[in-house]
Amino acid sequence: MGWCDDSGVSIRYQLAGGGPGTLVFIHELGGSLHSWEAVAEHFTAQWHCLRYDQRGAGGSEKVRQPYTVDDQVNDLCALLAKLALPAPYVLVSLAAGATVALAFARRDPAAVAALVLCTPATGVDVERRAYLEARAALAQEQGMRAIAVATLARSYPPEAMRDADVYRRYLARFLANDPVAYAHANRALVVFQLETVLDAITMPCLLMAGQHDLLRPWADVVALARRLPDAKVVSIDAGHLMAVQYPAALVAAMTDYFIERGLMPVSPAENEHES
Repeated sequence: MGWCDDSGVSIRYQLAGGGPGTLVFIHELGGSLHSWEAVAEHFTAQWHCLRYDQRGAGGSEKVRQPYTVDDQVNDLCALLAKLALPAPYVLVSLAAGATVALAFARRDPAAVAALVLCTPATGVDVERRAYLEARAALAQEQGMRAIAVATLARSYPPEAMRDADVYRRYLARFLANDPVAYAHANRALVVFQLETVLDAITMPCLLMAGQHDLLRPWADVVALARRLPDAKVVSIDAGHLMAVQYPAALVAAMTDYFIERGLMPVSPAENEHES
């Protein structure tokens, strides 16, 4: 575990594994680097696996000033520069984490080998915008418990409840969020403009839709995929938080895609053996 404050905000990160490739895991709104632990552990034999807490989340600094997705990208850029991990990267995002992945790819497309967008929450219509604004205000005024039941009812429905202990741990982490920082994260998502980043997304993209996702159902994920020049959509038997709810299926889909697209890293020793 380490911390990086090169962007002016202290960011907690966890780096594991090794090899010629780098997977960067970007968590969801209200999540943390722990959302990815059951996924990342399967890739450390062949990849550098970087998980981190976005500003205001987990063990990162609890900021008090509003921020944007561009600020979140600045944090990630500073972290990657500090760690000097091998590029191009594969960015793996969950839900609203897709905004950071797409915005990073827009800023530096040459640094991104592929995007994995799990239940990507990228667009906010008028109704959703009002909901996020109201949720942010309620969390800020009354704390995380005031919004937990309603929020998780949509992102963690009963159909996705494979393990009650996993859910309880997730709920505990959700309740431990700083309400002010969480409100800022909601508002950053409200002002994000998907149209400003799509023109640069030419790299391979794997999109995954949860069969029980009440927030970004299959049709929404397919609609986004149709706007990308090189996209594949896979259905996963999970809800909106598939990295927590069904990590094994996520790992299998990612592995198949990496092999299919020639993205799986090959170590120098394997290259010598093949030659």
